[in-house]
Amino acid sequence: MAKPQILTDQELDFLTRPFQTAEYSKDRALELAAAGCIAMITEPGDRMAGALARCLGKLALVEHLIDGLETKSVVQALQQRGQLDSCQQSFGDLEGTLADSRQRWLPRLSKSRLEHLFSQSAALKLKLVTAEDSNWPAGLDDLQDSAPSILFVEGDPETLTKLSQAVSIVGSRLASSYGLQVTSFLVRELAQVARPTVSGGALGIDAQVHRSSIEQKLPSVAVMAGGMDRKYPSANFKLFKQVIDQGLLLSEMPPGVAPTRWRFLQRNRLIAALTPTTVVIEAGIRSGSIRTANNALELSRELYAVPGSVLSGTSLGTNALIADSKAQILSDLKYFATGTLSIPNQHIESALAKRAQDAIRESGFPSLLEVAKLAGLTLSESELALRELTAQDKVIENLSSNGEVHYALKYAF
Repeated sequence: MAKPQILTDQELDFLTRPFQTAEYSKDRALELAAAGCIAMITEPGDRMAGALARCLGKLALVEHLIDGLETKSVVQALQQRGQLDSCQQSFGDLEGTLADSRQRWLPRLSKSRLEHLFSQSAALKLKLVTAEDSNWPAGLDDLQDSAPSILFVEGDPETLTKLSQAVSIVGSRLASSYGLQVTSFLVRELAQVARPTVSGGALGIDAQVHRSSIEQKLPSVAVMAGGMDRKYPSANFKLFKQVIDQGLLLSEMPPGVAPTRWRFLQRNRLIAALTPTTVVIEAGIRSGSIRTANNALELSRELYAVPGSVLSGTSLGTNALIADSKAQILSDLKYFATGTLSIPNQHIESALAKRAQDAIRESGFPSLLEVAKLAGLTLSESELALRELTAQDKVIENLSSNGEVHYALKYAF
C-alpha cells in the first residue's frame, strides 16, 4: 500500500523544484514538504512536534497527521523505534499531550495551505533550508526538540555558514545615544576581524546593529518573527533590503504568518542559538532582550552585557545581568572582538624609578650623583632606576661639557 501524501508526485515536482539546486529529487521534495508541513501546523518551539519528528522522522510524522494522529498508532510507532520511554519521560502524560497537539495541529493541516507555502516562497524568491542541508546553522541543533523544522531565507544562504564566529547583539527599542554609539563602535571592531552580526531587525539597538554592519561591509542576519511577506517593523523596510544585499533575513514561519507577541518571544531563542556569543547593549528589566539573554544562558552561550547609567531605565536590565553574575561585563570593545587590548598594558614603574624621575624633573639635567642625592638613593639604586626609565623611553642621556653623563625627561625636549 502506498504511503499517504498530501501532494501528488506531480504537485511535489511543480511546487518544490524552485528550491532544488541540482536535478529534481523526489526525496528532497518529500523532505521539503514534510518540513514545510510541520512549520505550517505548529507554533515556534513546539517540543512535541520536535520530539515526534526526531523519533519517527518528519515524513512519518506527516503521515500520522494525514491519518488523524491517532494516539494508539503514534504510541505503537514510538514503541517500535524504542523511543516510547524517552517520550513519556519528557512529556509525562504522553497520551494527553498528543491529544492536545492533535487539537492544535489538525485544523491547520491543509493541502491548499501547503501549496500556498511553496508558491509564495517561490514568488518571494526565498530559499528553503532544512537540517539536512550543508548550510544549516549548527547552533540551532542545540535547541533540540525546540529547533525549527525549516528556515525561510531571503538573501545569501551561504551567510549561514559564517555564523560559528558571529555575535548576536540585541538591545532596547528605545535606545539612548550612548547605546547607539556603543553598538556602532562594537560592530566596527567586529568588522576588523570579519565576525558577522545577528539581531532581530527591530527599532533601536537592533536596527543600529544592521545599519552599522552595512556601513562596515559586514554580513548581518536579521531574524523575523513572522513570514517574509509580513516583515516588521515597516519603518525598517529599506534597511531590510540593504541587509539582504550583503547578508540575509530569515524566519521559521511560512509566508503569510503574522508576527505576534508569542512569536517575537520565540524568535529570540533563534537569535541566541545562531551564534556562540550574545551581547546585550541596553535592556529594561523585563524585555525581549533579557529573554534573549536567558535563552543564551540556557544554551550555554557566552553572554556579555554593556554597563550603563544607574539613572537610565534602558540600563537596568544590563546592569542587573552583570550584578547577578549572569553576564560578563563588556568594558573593552576591541578586546572583546579581537582578544587584543585597546589600551596597551602600561608598565608599572618601580618606587625607585618614580623617585629618580621626580629628581630629574626637579633638577632638570642632573648627573647620576645628583639624581642619587636629590632622590635619597644609593648610586646603585639610582643606576637601576635610570636603566628602568631609559628602557621605558622616558629619559634621555646627554654628555656635559666635561664628558659626564646627565639625564633629562624626554618630554622636556
